[in-house]
Amino acid sequence: MFKQISQKYSGGCFFLLRQQEDVVVFLGTAFLVHELGYLLTATYLMEENYEGLMVGRPSNPEAFSPLSLDIVQAIPVEVVKADHTTNTALLHFTKPPIIDTPDHMVGNIESVQLGSSVLGFGFPFGHEDLQNLAVQSGIIASKVSLRDSVNLFLFDRAMHTGMAGGPLVNYDDGRVIGIMMGLFVPKEEGGDFLRGTQPGYETSFSYAISIEYGKAMLEDLGLFLR
Repeated sequence: MFKQISQKYSGGCFFLLRQQEDVVVFLGTAFLVHELGYLLTATYLMEENYEGLMVGRPSNPEAFSPLSLDIVQAIPVEVVKADHTTNTALLHFTKPPIIDTPDHMVGNIESVQLGSSVLGFGFPFGHEDLQNLAVQSGIIASKVSLRDSVNLFLFDRAMHTGMAGGPLVNYDDGRVIGIMMGLFVPKEEGGDFLRGTQPGYETSFSYAISIEYGKAMLEDLGLFLR
């Protein structure tokens, strides 16, 4: 089952890039969510600068890849919607390529139970020019609702920064339940969260924002998922 889920999503995961003059900068991960060329990612990765955004992917995720890709085949994307409260962003290819989109992608978050096995997809070391897709397993450790009613899943793995924006997939049905964000570190006063770590405060938990917010963005555009 792990292998089938990996094959289902590996072709739809992209590294998110920004063109800055003659330099291409790695930002994180994005993933295809609709056959008309829509992708989801984490809003904070773009730092409110939506210019020069592109996505790319390895030609063959199953192959051994070099540590650095000197030539990246990148596809321009535009930001359709960006919500800073839920940290969810919907992107769209400016010229949609022909890419197979898996059926039955979005899961039912209400059915996810503590202890459920999950898989995360992304490019953990993209900031170090290692642009290989990686698959990371874990379990759902907790389900948290923040003060502003934003729902998120905690899972028991410390994810690397390049995985942010990638899909968190429920092993039971092979469907996406969240968008991965980063390490979970609650503030001292409780109830909120920060990306990364604080001095002297280490955590082995990461979190993903519920997929429900990305699904709502698509439905606002009159697009529905199979």
